[in-house]
Amino acid sequence: MDHDARRGEIARAALRLCVREGLASVTIGRVAAEAAISKGLVQHYFPTKEALLQLAAALQRRDIENAVAAAVQRDDPPHTALRQVLLALVNLGAEQILAGHAFLASAAANPQLHRLYREGSSAATAAMARLVTEACGPASAEAEARILLGVAGSLADARMLGEISHDAAIAVLDLQLNRLLEG
Repeated sequence: MDHDARRGEIARAALRLCVREGLASVTIGRVAAEAAISKGLVQHYFPTKEALLQLAAALQRRDIENAVAAAVQRDDPPHTALRQVLLALVNLGAEQILAGHAFLASAAANPQLHRLYREGSSAATAAMARLVTEACGPASAEAEARILLGVAGSLADARMLGEISHDAAIAVLDLQLNRLLEG
């Protein structure tokens, strides 16, 4: 048995529970039932619920990073890469959005999740600031990156809730990008 794969399967079961029923529903027993394994096997791989949640949050973060990386082509000009990254964020699925919000809420009280969340947020902001700098210059790149990430996150939430159509979300995103790129 590939132990890393087994750990990943168990953490994915925790993510599924989190998405369906919220982070409070993630218990060792419920994760075992979701993964169709014994409670003892979950405890073998994760001695604490916190350890399980840490890996689940790390997998969640990696999934989002992979979705963003897949959206950008090596030879994309900076402004195209910037748009593709933002579109990838707007197009995240409900599972990724809901799990992300659950981990954000939990990060306020859990130091390990807080650290992981801040690392991910800092990395995303820095990567976005690099794209902003390449597309329009260094003036206020970090602030603009935070604005763009905020817009993309808000649009992803609105799409998930059915408040805005996909086309309307893209129109809003393009409006903000055009404001930035045109100076």
